Parts: sequence; C-alpha cells; structure tokens
Amino acid sequence: MGPWDARRQTVRIVRRPDGEAPEWVRDAWIGLVLPLARDDAVTTAGFGVRTLPKGRVMTWWRCVTRQYEVVTGYLVESSEAIRILGETRPEAADWWRSHTPVFTKPGQMFIFDAPACERTS
Repeated sequence: MGPWDARRQTVRIVRRPDGEAPEWVRDAWIGLVLPLARDDAVTTAGFGVRTLPKGRVMTWWRCVTRQYEVVTGYLVESSEAIRILGETRPEAADWWRSHTPVFTKPGQMFIFDAPACERTS
C-alpha cells in the first residue's frame, strides 16, 4: 500500500445500483465500501455493461448519435470493485468475470449512480 492509499475516498453502496447486470448481481454490491478513482462525483456519458460499444469507433459513433445515458455517479476501478465483491459474494464476482471480462482489466471503470452511494470518507 502506497502513502496515497490512506487518503483514498470511498463510498458505501446503499441501494441497488442502476445498470444492465441482473438484479441479484447488482444487489450484491449493497453494503460494500469501494475506493473511488476520483474524489468527486462525475457526470458523463454512460453505457451499459452488456451494450458497451466495442472499440473507439463504435464509442465515438454512439456518442455522436447520442446513444448513451447521462449518468452522475462515482467512478471505481472495476477490477478492484470485482475483487472486493468476490470477498463476500463470489458468485456475483464470477458473473462479472464470465459475462463482462473487459471489466476485470486494470484501468477500466464502473460508475455507480450517485443515489446508490453514500460517501464514507
């Protein structure tokens, strides 16, 4: 753990997050405390985990044609979130690993909608 880790902000998931994963998978996040990739909430174009555009050209096209949702929420590195989820709900973490393997790679992000989150630090 580096010296910066002690200052990382976190959120607790307090209700089922919005999204395309099955309800039981999204319910598994409730109660978990997750480290934030950015300290503050962001508003950004959001894509579902099952309908995520493949590649930069498709992402660009979906943005140009406004095929996205505007989401305000908290960014969490997805591989870290899945690791934490696996500590208490391994079957839910396995769902992410098998159905959306792109999110197991470092640098990928989940955005948890702000109403599902409570700042803890």
